[in-house]
Amino acid sequence: MQIALYGKGGIGKSTISANLSAALAESGKSILQVGCDPKSDSTRLLLGGRKIPTVLDYLRKTPPDKQNLESLLFKGFKGAACVETGGPKPGVGCAGRGILSSFEALVRLGIRDVPLDLVLYDVLGDVVCGGFAVPLRSEYADAVFLVTSGEFMAIYAANNILRGIKNFEDSAPRVAGIIRNSRGLEDEDRRISAFSKAVGLPVVASIPRSEIFSRAEKAGKTLIEAFPESENAELFRELARHVEKIGKDRCLLYPAKPLEDWELEELVLGRSPENSASVFIQGEPEENDVCEGEPEEYAVCECEPEERAFCECGLEKEPGCEGMTINEAVECCSEARGTCGGEAGDSSGSGDLPCPDSLRVKPASGKAEEEEEGEVPVPGPSGPGTPELKPPLYGCAFAGAVTATFQVNGALTVLHGPRSCAHIISDALASSFLRSGSFKKTGVKGLEGQVLPGLLAVDMEEEDIIFGGLEKLSCRMEEALASGRKLLFVVSTCPSGIIGDDIEKVVLKMGRLYPGARILPIPVDGNLTGDFSYGFFEGCKKVTELIDPAVRPEEGLVNIIGERNFSPRDEENFRIMEELLEGLGLRVNCRFLSRTDPSSIRAFKKAGLNLLAYDSLENRMLRDYLSEYFGLGFFEHPFPVGFRDSSRWVKALAKSLTPEKDPGRFLESREQEYRDELHKYAPHLEGKKVLVVSYSQDISWVLDTILDLGMELVKVGIRASSFGKDKQLTPLPENIPLVDNYTDLQRAEDIKSLKPDLVLSGYAPLIPEESVHCDTIPFSPRVGFMSGIELAKRWSTLLRLPVVEGWKYDGGDEE
Repeated sequence: MQIALYGKGGIGKSTISANLSAALAESGKSILQVGCDPKSDSTRLLLGGRKIPTVLDYLRKTPPDKQNLESLLFKGFKGAACVETGGPKPGVGCAGRGILSSFEALVRLGIRDVPLDLVLYDVLGDVVCGGFAVPLRSEYADAVFLVTSGEFMAIYAANNILRGIKNFEDSAPRVAGIIRNSRGLEDEDRRISAFSKAVGLPVVASIPRSEIFSRAEKAGKTLIEAFPESENAELFRELARHVEKIGKDRCLLYPAKPLEDWELEELVLGRSPENSASVFIQGEPEENDVCEGEPEEYAVCECEPEERAFCECGLEKEPGCEGMTINEAVECCSEARGTCGGEAGDSSGSGDLPCPDSLRVKPASGKAEEEEEGEVPVPGPSGPGTPELKPPLYGCAFAGAVTATFQVNGALTVLHGPRSCAHIISDALASSFLRSGSFKKTGVKGLEGQVLPGLLAVDMEEEDIIFGGLEKLSCRMEEALASGRKLLFVVSTCPSGIIGDDIEKVVLKMGRLYPGARILPIPVDGNLTGDFSYGFFEGCKKVTELIDPAVRPEEGLVNIIGERNFSPRDEENFRIMEELLEGLGLRVNCRFLSRTDPSSIRAFKKAGLNLLAYDSLENRMLRDYLSEYFGLGFFEHPFPVGFRDSSRWVKALAKSLTPEKDPGRFLESREQEYRDELHKYAPHLEGKKVLVVSYSQDISWVLDTILDLGMELVKVGIRASSFGKDKQLTPLPENIPLVDNYTDLQRAEDIKSLKPDLVLSGYAPLIPEESVHCDTIPFSPRVGFMSGIELAKRWSTLLRLPVVEGWKYDGGDEE
């Protein structure tokens, strides 16, 4: 049998556990007591006052092939076996993860093969997290005792533990009852009695406050050993006999029935809830009764007492509102009625119950105000220069930050996290960047642990997560700085963030040891603070600290901001834009952030003009940040795609920089080049029917190419999606149908009825299409004047091929 004793820290669990184990051992039972507290003092009284090595210390110091169970088990009073799991130093690491690791190690080393009558777990109950909750799981604890005194916080912890038990409880009850450890408080008996009745649990033992416990503790012994004839020692013998009864009759166990917080306060403290926004009323409410002592607008639904639900004043109970909290009930009834009055927090006496901020419903449309135009607010980090991310994107903030800092040639990014995090991001970066071979050599020798040039993994392991990883981080950083590195970024992952590793503290320490180096921390904590977009933005913000604000602009220089780092066309598009800018007498000063170096970042303000590569949420965030903190101006148009967009772009840029100069001759030469290329492919494509289906509306350049080639555009279908809505589709000629919310079924029907020669789309259809040529619309197209020519060349070849390849007939008749 396995039992667990839970309770608030300092409530006396260890004393009770040790005395109960001693009483069971005295009766001849084979006992194992497992102390699950980082203080490692649970078994001290069974061992004559001495402390034993902990499981976690043993695992740290002993190689896996040398580990054995005998080194962890220590014999105490009457042969009682003792184990202490241990934990990290206060303020570092994760004690809960330590409990998990200790239990896993004990099982791995064969603890379940040891012949035992009973295992007793002494567990801290203030925080019932995943680690400390391990003994609550059915494979570990058959019965759970709650140790409490009459203090409110002790009873609160006991109630919280019941919630944890309920989360893990299967069909079989597992609560053995309450052990009262008296503190001699006024009204203590009434409080504990009221709590036990309310949660349906018996008080199985009442331990009085007595000096005899202190005397035994000074001797390093339990009462059973030090004062075996005392009345208090007999109390533990009675408790031991009750434990034995539970082992024979599981009907003595009870289900977990925790109280709501307001119920507990009312029961123990005699305090009625004062906050009307979270109030519930017990008893039999009458229809539209006003809550006593509350504003008139807060009224009870016509609900049964156990339903505990509130709705809007004057409304009848709506179906499905039963058993809800106040906010849930408001939302439930509001949705059912299609209206919700007042602003959040409004108590103007209008007769409407205020809506929570998350649901301010419009009577006409039933849509939340925040949902207008598809924009849904997403909570996130706040502070100067911190964006409000909407809508949410994908990926990990750690990966985003590393993608930003990885662009700085000569810098080293220290990845403070497990090896898996380092390998995932390094694999993504390697596949996207290293094939280009465009990174400069740093001239600094490689470091052990580098997963890529420019990335250094700390390689946090399980013991670092338990005991804290700052020591290993310090060693890695010192190794890098001692090797000659002058610029370091330090980025944190989820595990290091969860355990609270303070990377900024280590950065300050290393900065004092190496004053000539620049070390910049980026504590994004994996995805705890946001997604890839947020992490990339935070990484870029940190890189901007390298910018020299005293540098003055020079004529003819531009910065390019926000290239698509994971696009395979990134470098190709940069070369096209570089050539285009050179044709206008401009040179690129800094690519922020793509294949750049610290010197060009420092000289960032040399450029008098800043160009956004793409108009995207993260690029707009970066533009706004640079504008606000460095007073930079930006050209309003992103990189152009297609002939017409490029022509407009050149005219606007020339007008902005040199209004006295006419770019007409430059544009004429580009138009002639474009027309010459069109004539090469038009004979193969003229008159061909094209059906276009796209998620994005940024496809005007594709449609222009189709029309310029003399092809027939039979229909344009825009799929229902939030993707690509930044740019609206240019109005089409009246004779070309445009269909919104286009479906796969419509696509299949249009292929049959319109008989297009070519279907262009950005996705593979769910319904197979073998009767028509299909091609994709590139997600990251080639920029500049000749974007469409690349597609024309592909289509001219595609449409000269058979619709179905000959090998698919497998020798059969093509008809």
